[in-house]
Amino acid sequence: MSKLSKKTFLEKYSTFPNFHKKILKQGGVKWSLLIEHPKDYYAADSGSVPGMIYYTDTVGFARENHLQILKILDDFENECGQLKGSPTPTDETQYFNWLSWFAWESMMSEISSFIENRN
Repeated sequence: MSKLSKKTFLEKYSTFPNFHKKILKQGGVKWSLLIEHPKDYYAADSGSVPGMIYYTDTVGFARENHLQILKILDDFENECGQLKGSPTPTDETQYFNWLSWFAWESMMSEISSFIENRN
């Protein structure tokens, strides 16, 4: 399991290591659980990420990290195409909530690839 350490992920595989460290802390899920059951913690509607259940958590996190999340979103859209159905900033709660979950799911995608490539 040492080859699947959080340190190894952040230092060698993460596209945004400093930000991923922040979002892992915000999510509040033990690294060992993410590695053992990544699908359980991937989706925004799972309710299994304790630090990202309530709007107070997700909106606050996205507000604090707005520019970093927009950078990740821009990189994603440049690589994969424009996302459809994302909320507009006119509904701030939904917008910031969506940004937080986009950031979490983007990171979880990288963690899933890390697990697959290391096994």
